[in-house]
Amino acid sequence: MQAIYLKSGDRVVPASIRMRAIALVIDAVLIVTVAAIADYYTISSNEDTFLWKPETLIYIVLGWLYFAGSETSSAQATLGKNLLGIQVVDKHNGRITFKNATIRYFAKPLSVMIMFMRFVRGLPVAKHRYFHNRVTESHVVRQQLNGQL
Repeated sequence: MQAIYLKSGDRVVPASIRMRAIALVIDAVLIVTVAAIADYYTISSNEDTFLWKPETLIYIVLGWLYFAGSETSSAQATLGKNLLGIQVVDKHNGRITFKNATIRYFAKPLSVMIMFMRFVRGLPVAKHRYFHNRVTESHVVRQQLNGQL
């Protein structure tokens, strides 16, 4: 088991990539379900297009507010992360700011591209700190209950 020592001196255990991937799938299913319901009950400006409707911006904003709002809340986790017992912390083991959560959200696709390119080239893929976490100096760790792991 690997431990990370943050500036606050607290010992935290990073979340595994498997737990993070499962949490992302749970969150994606939730967001897609809400977007599908919204799309069903709204009138599209162009029904022939599937992906790049004008309403796509609404779905991007919905995802951004969900992820950024959840990760800056007192739970410090989205629904998927919370169900799996992981949370997002800053370098002082506290809540991340809304600005950092926004940067994390929009940098995630770049992180996925970097991971994919490293995998294709046969290079080792980082196990815990990805691009979007390094940029915002955040960590995804197992939840702590009353200072305990």
